[in-house]
Amino acid sequence: MKKLFLAFTATIAATTMFSPMARATEEPPPRQEQNGGVMEQKASEIGRKLDEMERRMKEASDETKAAFTREMAELRRQEAALRDRMKEMRGTSGKVWKEMKEGTEKALDELQQSYDRAREQFKP
Repeated sequence: MKKLFLAFTATIAATTMFSPMARATEEPPPRQEQNGGVMEQKASEIGRKLDEMERRMKEASDETKAAFTREMAELRRQEAALRDRMKEMRGTSGKVWKEMKEGTEKALDELQQSYDRAREQFKP
């Protein structure tokens, strides 16, 4: 009876660990880290571009600086919101992580588009 119980317990454990449902509901952490790392790199790249844009605008006219300051404030607000979202996303997994990833990617795309528009508007 003891052997039967042990065999049954081992079967349940193996079925739970290796079931397709268990794999389908959660993305493995290395992939999460890889995707999160790519988003972090893109966000950092945009941040560097914003810094460079700010340096170049110091030489612009006063009127251009005023308009640029308003636009840059919005870009920095978007960047901070994106960074907060990525920080929050690091503590999640599975379905929640996937949902947050989609929203974070959208926020990253919106920041990139906002930067592109500002770059075109404020060409030196």
